[in-house]
Amino acid sequence: RNSSSIGSPGGNVLSSVTMAKLKQTNLRIATWNVKTLNAAGKTDNAIKEMKRLHIDILGISEMRWLDAGELNLDEYKVLYSGRTDGKHEDGVGVIMTKKLAASIKTFTPISERILLIQLEGSPVNINIIQAYAPTLDKPDELVEEMYNTINNVMNKLKRNEINIVMGDFNSKVGEGKTSDAVGPFGLGERNKRGDTLELFATTHDLIVANTWFKQPKRRLYTWKSPSDKPEKVIRNQIDFIMINKRFRNSCTAMRTYPGADIVSDHNPVVGEFKIRMKKIQKKTPPSFDLRKLKDRETESKVIQTLNNQYEATERKDVETEMNTFQKIVQELKNNLLKPDGKKKK
Repeated sequence: RNSSSIGSPGGNVLSSVTMAKLKQTNLRIATWNVKTLNAAGKTDNAIKEMKRLHIDILGISEMRWLDAGELNLDEYKVLYSGRTDGKHEDGVGVIMTKKLAASIKTFTPISERILLIQLEGSPVNINIIQAYAPTLDKPDELVEEMYNTINNVMNKLKRNEINIVMGDFNSKVGEGKTSDAVGPFGLGERNKRGDTLELFATTHDLIVANTWFKQPKRRLYTWKSPSDKPEKVIRNQIDFIMINKRFRNSCTAMRTYPGADIVSDHNPVVGEFKIRMKKIQKKTPPSFDLRKLKDRETESKVIQTLNNQYEATERKDVETEMNTFQKIVQELKNNLLKPDGKKKK
């Protein structure tokens, strides 16, 4: 496994950063499909609900902001990854308290469906992937593409760190324990994409945490179909929070909150975690937008610069060559892969 942080090839970007331990924290981590934050007042509404429900980290699905970046709002930090074609569709994000944002190692926007945030913890780090899967009317190829991307990200993370994968997966795993990944407290009937989700979780030694906590059904469903007649309303569990099995005991509770108000047909899934954080006392390492490599001009410039600079380096021992290569990559990221803006798109 690659031990380097994603977005920082070649080693630990915090090697020269001073850190101080914080006491063990009871964190409330949630995921919520908000339908959109691309409307007046919706972000403020989300933060208001975070305060009401005492949520420290809120993963957002279907955010609908463009491009990627960061935004500071009072005592909160918003990080987001959206489309680059001008369409206000899809999109993922994370809103967290500024206190927790001080522990960010790296923020990596990957696509309009996936982002990664890596936090400095003690004794282990915390990696959070926020995802938004295609809806059932979208072709299976898009679902496969999303899982391939998440698999690639997971394969670069350390298994001895806390890995949390959460979001709207548009999948139903159903009621009843079917493996070490899916517990007995799911909801309803499984569908084909539920099989895909279970396979993904099993492959990476994850548990689907909200299927392991017994709750009334009204605290299990995460989505309901709109209907004028109560008897025709369909309730499903399609949003999930997963955590690697070895750290399952750090998750002490999980439930949904049907009363949360943001004009969405989804309920937030909120988990309680016992996690010890570290605060980065000096500057946070810069974030990088890897999606810029999809632009052919940028990709060509990166490849050409990398080749030219590497060819110009003096060949010595392997360690010297690796150190030189790491410096070249870091300079390329600083010069060509910085997120475009720090404001709402």
